[in-house]
Amino acid sequence: MRHVKPQYLGRLKWNRAGYALVSRADAFDLMAVNRQGKVVVPGIYHTGDFDYPDAERGVGRFATPDGKCGYFQARGFQVVVPARYDVCQAFHDGRAIACTGCTRYCEDEDCHIDRLVGGDGVALALDGTVRERFTLPTLDTVCGTPERRLLTPRSGADLLRCAGDRNPFDDLK
Repeated sequence: MRHVKPQYLGRLKWNRAGYALVSRADAFDLMAVNRQGKVVVPGIYHTGDFDYPDAERGVGRFATPDGKCGYFQARGFQVVVPARYDVCQAFHDGRAIACTGCTRYCEDEDCHIDRLVGGDGVALALDGTVRERFTLPTLDTVCGTPERRLLTPRSGADLLRCAGDRNPFDDLK
């Protein structure tokens, strides 16, 4: 269980609900702590307009040190979906996709579009309920056949494109 040392609690800026945001100096890691210094939401995603603080209806993503992810309500830093998934996508139109036993691949250079491959997926509602369960395609079947698969290893998520598929971001270059 992670905590902020008591001698540092007085330096934090608390919101009305009694939570403060803390960023580690040695890592790009944002977390919410309660007045006792206990980390209540670790690893808050805060990248761009679809994550904290601008997540859809305030439901953002977070990750634990072991690499699992889940969702939280930013208003009171309450966990909506515990960190039990391997990949969590942001909410769009009241729906988010998460999966276990899966791998995230990028479909464009900047990873604006991604594809989840392998494992089991769920579609989640903003309140954390599972709306749908499904099996994700395997790497051998994601492009129809392995011969159509164009896989480029990179740091972070690998680039995956299917031969013959048009990438909408190509028009922007």
